[in-house]
Amino acid sequence: MALHTFDPWLPEDWSGPVVQKIQQLSAIEALARREPMSTQSKHVPRSGGMGMDILARGDAYTEDSNTDDEVLLTAQKFGRAISLAEEDLADSANLVNILDVKRLDWATSYAKAFDNACIGTNAAQSVAADRPFTSLYRTVRTSDSGMGYTADANYVLAGDNLGAVTFTDAGDIVTFNQPHGLVIGDRVVPGTITSTTGITAGTTYYVLTVPSTTTVTLSATLGGSTLALTTNGSAISMTNLGVTYSSLSRVVGLYEQGDWFDPSMTAVIAAPSFKQYVRDVKDTQQRPIFQEGIGGQDDLLFGYPVRWSLGARVSSAASPAPSGNPLLVIGNRDLLIVGDRSGPESFVADGATGVGFSTDETKLKVRARRAFAVGAPQGFAVLEAAA
Repeated sequence: MALHTFDPWLPEDWSGPVVQKIQQLSAIEALARREPMSTQSKHVPRSGGMGMDILARGDAYTEDSNTDDEVLLTAQKFGRAISLAEEDLADSANLVNILDVKRLDWATSYAKAFDNACIGTNAAQSVAADRPFTSLYRTVRTSDSGMGYTADANYVLAGDNLGAVTFTDAGDIVTFNQPHGLVIGDRVVPGTITSTTGITAGTTYYVLTVPSTTTVTLSATLGGSTLALTTNGSAISMTNLGVTYSSLSRVVGLYEQGDWFDPSMTAVIAAPSFKQYVRDVKDTQQRPIFQEGIGGQDDLLFGYPVRWSLGARVSSAASPAPSGNPLLVIGNRDLLIVGDRSGPESFVADGATGVGFSTDETKLKVRARRAFAVGAPQGFAVLEAAA
């Protein structure tokens, strides 16, 4: 006779609350192409494309020189266990509800952490450092010689280059060559600086006052003291860090101009904080670029459907509550590849007979085993808004 018997892992039903919660909160789970996995890893072919010639009668066909390769999916485990005291469970008439609530709590955390792992982690893959995959953000910001992609080619830091400026010691004035459109509290970053000290290239400053349409004074902090500029000088550029029509249009254009553009498969994934940025933005003909969905329809940005994700923020490690800069990603959803090894699924070990026998505790474990890879970096463009 076996000393221990355990029930198997029980998969969550597709139409059940756990899976539906994940589908609601995880843009990647909802949008990505699925690859079933029966083992820990799987190689997925990646086409290098194929050209075409126009041939006259009798012309020989040209052998295509594009190189195919593959992406490697490696499943990682997203799980958590919890102990529930048998006394507490015995006192409750809603045991099933308690377990279901915990499963839903796990689903909420998983959906956000999984999106963050797939979208926003900013360093190389390292399971030990809680970076289970190479994220979209990391992919777009890293060169890929096999795909002929150069780092940051499809990356945009939100803001507009307002052109060269001059610095005046007397009055600590920054002067633009044309109307700047800045208001008090806007964030700006100077480029390479000549002569003037007290201000540093590449550092974020805040607009403190706006004496005229072409001048401002700055502060090192929001609402702080005037930044003291010593010696007249200049900077080759001054960038407004706000999310503007120009930066939004540019990131969409980078994707639309690529070979992987497919309007039928295009989707936008963005941190919800982008809503405040895009609601009032209009194009050059004063038409809003963002339309909020009505009656269950998708929100639209430049006519493309938007999925909001709390995981769409920059993070050094995958987290259900990332706090880095918000991200907006546009791309071909067919190039988001998710490997399904198993789950979401749960396992309950009863306190009367299971592993919690000696402590009168019922153990609940919930997990999903997933892999993720980006099919081609050129299939996406990323906009980062400085927090």
